[in-house]
This record gives sequence, structure tokens and C-alpha cells, in this order.
Amino acid sequence: MIRLSLFFFLLFATFSAMGALMPLYLKDLGLTTEEIGFLLAMGAVIAIIGQPFFGYVSDRIQSTKKVLISVMVCSLFVSFFYFSVQSFIMLLILFIVLNFFQSSSGPLIENITITYSKKHNKNYGLIRLWGDVGVGAAAVILGALISIVGIQYLGVMYAIILLMAIAVGLFLHDGRKKSTVPISLRSVGRLLKNREYVWFLLISLFIFTTHRLNDSLFTIYLSDIGATETQVGFAWMLATFASAPLFVIMSRLLRKYKEMTLIVIASFLYVVRWLLYGFSGDPTVLITLQLLNGITFPLFIVSALFFVTKIIPDEMAATGQTIFIAVIVGLGGLIGSGGGGWYMARYGAESTYFFGAFITAVGTLLCILTIYNQGRKPLPTMSLDG
Repeated sequence: MIRLSLFFFLLFATFSAMGALMPLYLKDLGLTTEEIGFLLAMGAVIAIIGQPFFGYVSDRIQSTKKVLISVMVCSLFVSFFYFSVQSFIMLLILFIVLNFFQSSSGPLIENITITYSKKHNKNYGLIRLWGDVGVGAAAVILGALISIVGIQYLGVMYAIILLMAIAVGLFLHDGRKKSTVPISLRSVGRLLKNREYVWFLLISLFIFTTHRLNDSLFTIYLSDIGATETQVGFAWMLATFASAPLFVIMSRLLRKYKEMTLIVIASFLYVVRWLLYGFSGDPTVLITLQLLNGITFPLFIVSALFFVTKIIPDEMAATGQTIFIAVIVGLGGLIGSGGGGWYMARYGAESTYFFGAFITAVGTLLCILTIYNQGRKPLPTMSLDG
């Protein structure tokens, strides 16, 4: 459990380096805002392909750990080239390749952790919270280091943290049972014919697209109403650390309530959250409202991941979870950042958050209808043997 927690901390710290700090690195290289936005969007596109692919590979060879370490090593190798070029075309190509590997590491370690927590009756949230702590701590520490040595050393910092994560990852236990059921592309096809699974993907897309919209546009919103860079950094740190307490008690909540019930609560709170963001035009108030992330995000993501494991076969767990992450994070990110950015440029931040609340409200309604339908006649799940 300690090794898993440490691994989460280090791996998610690399996400902070490649996420929150990457736009600053690219801007320092002289890229325009449009070029930076396009490059980051292409990273999201390739994640939609890479995450299900490596999930399928891990199910096929029946070892999530081997695939996880492999994609991390490949990420490290590609990063050496990525951080040594300056032309937009080369940066774009290498960023796409880098994200093809890197984007899968998160869903894969989630799969290992869920399997471990179920097998050993451990608190999943207590392990998972260290990922968010890693993101927040890295944002603060790396930000401070960059202010001293310069943004040009971001690649070195990323490589050092990733090397440490790989070293810890070598000592993780795979934990998955060897399946006698052969996994093939036909298995993936049958998974995507699972009505309950596909329906849940759609519901989750309605809910989480607005979360991804906020990931992309909240910084711009704050900046436009006069927030300083320090305030922006503090806002994200607050949102990250606020998630820790609920992650700790999520296992207890999941034992007491059904996953879909918790998802309805999370989606309703998302609606309230976006409405409050829309009504507020003060940086201090908006920063304070980031505390709501400590409820909405862990409540939704943990409940959703556990619900996915219930409606798909065990032997397809990694594939099912990586497809789920690809849809809500990758596709949701494309819709949220692309569509949200277009909407915000034309109608303003307040209107964008009001529209986000409406979209999430649709997802909430679909959740309630699903619970009602399950109470009458549950949708069928699936088995790979037909």
C-alpha cells in the first residue's frame, strides 16, 4: 500500500509537469497561443487512441504492470527528444508520440490499484489521494524551482521524477488473476455492445466534459478578471488538496451507498458548482469555490471507476477502464476545451459556466432515469463467452 501510494505521488507529479507547466514551457519557446492550444488538443486526441490500446494489450497479455512500466520507459525515452527540439512541427510530432504512451499510465495504475484494494480489502481512496497530493505538491515545488533556474529545465525535472516513479513501479505487484478466457479484438467489440456500459459512457461524458472545460478555461477566466499568477497557482493547489479528505472516506461511502447514487449526488453538486462560478466575478470568491472540487471530483471519479468494474467481465477490466478514461478525459477534454473555448470567446465566461451547468444537469437527469430503470428491470451485462 505504501509503494502504491508513493507511486501515485510520483507519477501524478509528472502529470503536473506535463500539464500545468507545459503551456509556460511552450510559450517560452516562442509558440503562439493558437499553436499551444492546437498542440495540447492533439495530445488529447492521441490519448483517445492510446489509452484503450494499452488497456487491451494489458488484458491480452494478462499483465497490467508490464504494460505500465513499458509505457513509462517509452515516455522517458521520447521526452529526451521532445525537450531538445524547438520547431513547432517537431514539438507537435513528439508531443503526440509522448502522449500516446504517457496518457495510458494513469488508467493502468488505476486498474492495478482497484484490483489490489478489492483483493486485500484496502481503502482505494486512501491510496488514490496521493495522486492529487503529487499534482499539487509538484505544481508548487516545480513552480518554485522554475522561478529560480528557469523553465528550460522542465524536461530535466520531468525525467528525474519519472525515473523515480519507474524505480518504485518495478516493485509493484500486478495482482490480477490469470484468465482462461482468451482476449481478442472480438472481445472489445462485444464490450462495446454492452448496452449498460455504453450508456454509462454517455452519461459520464455529459457530466465530466464540464469538469474538463473548467480544467482548460478556469485559468483564463481568473486571469481575465484580474487574478495574479500567484492566485491562479493557489487556486489549483487548493482544488487538488481539497480532494484528499473525501478520497480517504470513499471506500466507506461505497460500502454504504450504491455507485449510481453517489454519481447522482456528484453530478448535482457539479451543477451547483458551475452555477456559482457563473454568478461570481470576483477572483477571491472563485478561488474559494475551488474547494468544491474536493467533493465533486473524488465522489464522481471513484464511484464511476468502481461502477465500471461491476458491469464488465474481470478479464476485460483494464480495457473497460481505459476506454472509460479515454472517453471522459480525452473526448471530454476535446469537447470541453475546444467547444468551451469557442463558446467562451463569443459569449463570455459567465455564460459558458451557465451552459456547463445545463449540460451537467442533463447528465444528472440521465443518471436518475438510469436508477429508475434499474429498479424496474436492470439492463443486461455481458460475458465474453456469450
